[in-house]
Amino acid sequence: MAGHRPVVAPNARAARISGTAFAVAGAVAALAGVISILAGVPNAARDLAPLAGPGDVLSRFGQMATVLSAGVSAVVAIGVAALLAGKRLAPPAAALELFVLGLAIDVCIGGAAGRIGHSADGGVLAAAVVCMMGGAAVVAGGIVAALGRE
Repeated sequence: MAGHRPVVAPNARAARISGTAFAVAGAVAALAGVISILAGVPNAARDLAPLAGPGDVLSRFGQMATVLSAGVSAVVAIGVAALLAGKRLAPPAAALELFVLGLAIDVCIGGAAGRIGHSADGGVLAAAVVCMMGGAAVVAGGIVAALGRE
């Protein structure tokens, strides 16, 4: 009888691999967006001048702190995803960490949207959109990783 079949949990290996793929792809996208915002390539943000050099980061740290925080969160998300893929971190713990890191990326970029939301020519800054999408993908990676209980 079909009604008495045991409920099978999702494939933990597939959830771990999928969660890792989502998280790494999202973090790489967010990191690329952060680099693009800070470098001003291909378009400069309306209210944030591009970095002139490494010393410029220290002198203007307050202006760039939220964008830099999003970049650091993306780097940490890649590390957490690597630990998840290598089975060095349990899926529930990795899921929570990825969820929080993805939200941190989105909150940091969303909080700076007044400065980096538009390019100097008035259009929407694509790099900021890429960062937000990357943060959402890291969150999705955390949710997928949570599905794979071993």
